[in-house]
Amino acid sequence: MVVELTAPQGRPTDEDLTRRILDATAELLYEQGYAALRIEQVARAAQCGKAAIYRRYGDKVGLVVATVRSRVALGDMPDTGNTADDLLQHALQNQRNQSDNALGLGRAMQAMFEPDVFPILWTEFFQQRREQGAQIIARAVARGELPDDVDPDVILDAIAGLTLYRQAVKGIRIDEHHYRAVIDALLSHPPRRLPAETARDTERKDHS
Repeated sequence: MVVELTAPQGRPTDEDLTRRILDATAELLYEQGYAALRIEQVARAAQCGKAAIYRRYGDKVGLVVATVRSRVALGDMPDTGNTADDLLQHALQNQRNQSDNALGLGRAMQAMFEPDVFPILWTEFFQQRREQGAQIIARAVARGELPDDVDPDVILDAIAGLTLYRQAVKGIRIDEHHYRAVIDALLSHPPRRLPAETARDTERKDHS
């Protein structure tokens, strides 16, 4: 039988122990990455038994998903009435989610894209972030600020890719003015959907 260790100040509350487990996991991900992460290591670092971790998360994948989710935020839906400002706020939330304070970057950030981890995070988090961005673009189209055939995926991917590559990969923090310059360029010359994509969208509407 596994006996959970107690902290020097006494038995922790469930909330305290959960925080210790997630903090320990984040630290180990930062130090050694996903492949080398072991539940035994997390238990030692968090001063608990393995059973406490398995009861909460089931397995390593669930633990890593929970750790990432504890350090990122969906953020409020921007709605300033200005598309550029809305996209900027959307980008800044993404930047905060990919900051040192969130996951420590490096190998910890890479854990989000593990084949077993990413599909769950996509369903639980990233898809909602993308839907927020899509709503911003849809409002701009409704206001006549962007053409009907604008490609929202290209716009959102370009902004998100800037954060991921420049900040998470290269380690260069992006200034707000650079975000705004990229957003202004995308809105001034918006990418359009390819003809085949437009035809598919039209066909979906005709059958809906």
